[in-house]
Amino acid sequence: MSQKYLNAFSVPITTLTSVLLVSVPLKVSAEQIYFSFDNDVIIGADGDYSSGFVVGWQSSMEQDFSNAGSFFQLQSALMFPQQSEQSLHGAKMYSRMWTPTEIAYDYPQPNERPYAGLLELESFTGQFSSSLAQKNWLTLGVMGPASFAEELQTVVHKITGSTTPKGWDYQIENQVTFQLAYEVDALLNRWQAFDNSEWDISVFNHTMAGNFRSQSSVGLTLRWGDDLAETFGQLSSQAGHMGNYTSAANRYGSWQAYLRMQAGYRFNDLTIEGDLPYDSSLTIEHQQAQANLGVIWAFPTWSVSWSFNFYSKEYESDVDDWHGYGVISYTKVL
Repeated sequence: MSQKYLNAFSVPITTLTSVLLVSVPLKVSAEQIYFSFDNDVIIGADGDYSSGFVVGWQSSMEQDFSNAGSFFQLQSALMFPQQSEQSLHGAKMYSRMWTPTEIAYDYPQPNERPYAGLLELESFTGQFSSSLAQKNWLTLGVMGPASFAEELQTVVHKITGSTTPKGWDYQIENQVTFQLAYEVDALLNRWQAFDNSEWDISVFNHTMAGNFRSQSSVGLTLRWGDDLAETFGQLSSQAGHMGNYTSAANRYGSWQAYLRMQAGYRFNDLTIEGDLPYDSSLTIEHQQAQANLGVIWAFPTWSVSWSFNFYSKEYESDVDDWHGYGVISYTKVL
């Protein structure tokens, strides 16, 4: 990659990183770090959304944002007033990539999803009660060669002995991305199950706007497990988000299994509509659906989660109606 690309696209990322670091309190108790990995290996094929990697930090549970940095306090003002029992804020770095089905070809594929890489920095604030939760995210990213997705996939595939990707010369071109997302969850009912476990069912709306993707979706969440009131709203449709489950966990461990379904309308998608060095024949599919099935185990000092994620096709001519990938996440309390 030429030095001019690095200089042009490192400025906004460096600026946001500096702001977030200044906004992190010097003394925070029971904050946590987390790591998450996405990969489509569970379906046995490359193509479409291929993989992702998250490194994140999250504050401890607080009653309000008075102990948060000024940046997070300003961001929390984007939420509606509510009687919250606890609040959270945090930040993460997220690397993602999309590829055509066949990655061994070294020429353009106008009828296939193009190569696309995205590197993002994101800040988060949220308010939670046992029956209502609000969350929002501000994201600054870089799509294109400056995301280093080509280098990352090449190294990983070399280590794992997978097919060498040869088409990254034809990826979506460099562009800075800006995103704002908001999500609200409302409880419908919670009731006792067997062996001291609980069920609950809730509805949610997740809306994001920006030049990467703009979409609004409504959905339904069904959970079964322990401490559901204390962890309500921690699940999210925001890609790469990790909730806080350690605060409610006891020393013997807590668990929950969940099913989350949603449908919505997508207005734009830079991974399909971005500038390319060839003429693409793809048109985005505006009607979108998604389903997530997962399980979470949490202890006072760490948690782990695993999920299957399925989503409908994202461009009209896709021969496959559904795609999928797996996510495994680990959280450690500092």
